[in-house]
Amino acid sequence: MKRLLYGSLAVLLAGCVPLLKQASTPAASFDSGGYPVEICDTTYAGRAATCTLSGQGTRQVLRGNLISDGRLYVGGSLAISADGHIESASCQRPSMADAVLVDCPGALISAGLLNLHEHIDYSYQQPAHPPVLKWQHRNEWRKLSAAERGFEGDAPTDKAVQTEVSERAMLRHAMSGSTSVSGAKDFRAFLRNLKLSDSPLATPFGKPILDNTFPVNDGGSKEILAAPCSAAQVAAVRFVADQAFIPHVGEGTNAGAGYEVDCVLDAIKAKSTPSAFIHGVAISGPQIERLKQQNVAVVLSPRSNLELYGATAPVAALRAAGVTLALGTDWSPSGSLTLLDEARCLARYNRDSLNGLLSASDLHRMMTSDGAKAVGLQGHVGALAPGEWADAVIFDTEGRRNLSEVLANTALPQTLAVLVGGRVAMAPAAWAGLLPQLENCSVDPRDLCGSQRLVCGANAQRPVSKLLQQAVYTIDDSKLCRPQPTDDCVVR
Repeated sequence: MKRLLYGSLAVLLAGCVPLLKQASTPAASFDSGGYPVEICDTTYAGRAATCTLSGQGTRQVLRGNLISDGRLYVGGSLAISADGHIESASCQRPSMADAVLVDCPGALISAGLLNLHEHIDYSYQQPAHPPVLKWQHRNEWRKLSAAERGFEGDAPTDKAVQTEVSERAMLRHAMSGSTSVSGAKDFRAFLRNLKLSDSPLATPFGKPILDNTFPVNDGGSKEILAAPCSAAQVAAVRFVADQAFIPHVGEGTNAGAGYEVDCVLDAIKAKSTPSAFIHGVAISGPQIERLKQQNVAVVLSPRSNLELYGATAPVAALRAAGVTLALGTDWSPSGSLTLLDEARCLARYNRDSLNGLLSASDLHRMMTSDGAKAVGLQGHVGALAPGEWADAVIFDTEGRRNLSEVLANTALPQTLAVLVGGRVAMAPAAWAGLLPQLENCSVDPRDLCGSQRLVCGANAQRPVSKLLQQAVYTIDDSKLCRPQPTDDCVVR
């Protein structure tokens, strides 16, 4: 790894989204959306981000408006060790001996985003118009042809093509601030695949997270449960007792979807390691109490749920019961292109249907610390706390002093840098070689949204230039330049 060869490098990082009109805010404040705020240096808020790199060494110090372990430090400092763990996070400015300083007034430094639900090899196309039919169970639309249901919904059968579209989708998520993904099968590139345990781009504590799309074994039959599960059906639910388990459960609104919830809860009732149910649209009141008692989280995918079923999980009741909530994008045919877009979808639903129940910090936690908690990764990633891996993202606030507005307006132009284990996964091209990097780096030749970006973590056999030639991947990545619309994030 090349070390910093120059005394100082200043890179102006200005976003392309116009600044929204804002309410008058005292110069020393930052509306954190519910996080406690500690003021370290008032000059770091209320300005567009300008990052300066200086110094050299094996450590790093990131300075900006820092969210760490449930607190926002205006002008805080994050120290990262040579092995990629967090040494400290506070107002205190650590000694700069043997360290590169990344000083970013106007930036928000957050834990990297955890996308806990993706079908990565299906996430390579978007229909021109989202589905408009309302089904009561996923096995209804799964039985239909692509023409009938309005979207393809199938992974490529050619394994080489499947690998390429999957890694291309992983690149999209990594460039958008995600540092971990669940549902990426055995593919490894650009960000952590939580199913893996044998590489730097894997789950951060050794034991892989087990996902299961069809826990009640309806994948081939496409049958819908007509009655509560029998003892034999409960026994047929497959999981590993000492691994986190993240199955699809209750994807629909009919009785059969509801039976799935009790069936899987019965199967894992003696399990002590974390579990998280994906979707959970059909979860009922009595089941919520069981979720709480059994310490089962729920991974929300509201955009896809609202498009396909006209409803999503009972967010208000789950939150009132203290059930941990996280987020996932599902897949591109009916879901979101990025996790930030999924959070914006939930924010729209929150405004329209929950009377603003969820705060900006609630949404941020679902993408970070609560996402980590849902699958047993707390203490490893998700909070930027001392001892954790430095999986982090740096956003340009563009002068905004409000976390809600930052989350609402941040897309690729405002995503300045992404670190996985203290190593660059994505950064401005001018930062190449100045910080520790993941392997197999190159400059993205597309200049997406008008900026050149260094991208690291590609598979050695499939560099970015090869992935960009993949014809089956038909998503227009210029959509990443602005927030995805939320008009489909409404109850129908």
